Amino acid sequence: MGEPGNGRGAEAESVAEVVETVGELLGVLAEKVRTAGPDGVRVLTEEELQRHQLNWFRAGWEEHARASGQEDQVGPDRPPARLLPFPERPRGHEHPSDDGG
Repeated sequence: MGEPGNGRGAEAESVAEVVETVGELLGVLAEKVRTAGPDGVRVLTEEELQRHQLNWFRAGWEEHARASGQEDQVGPDRPPARLLPFPERPRGHEHPSDDGG
């Protein structure tokens, strides 16, 4: 066991604060999931996240090419990237705020 004054007490306090904060965040998340109900919660898959990130980077490079006058290097063989709202919601996973209200 550590002796008093060797820094272990401060470290334990810090860890306890982190654990408490994570616990509070999980409590808030659990309440939001409970409020939304099982049909209102959707978890992004790794593929969806990667697709969103790829579109985001492509759109950035295309904007950079336009701004620097190098549009011909964007690639005419593919349609321009479009930024999608994040996260994407397939049919059946609409959020109440999606209807403009």
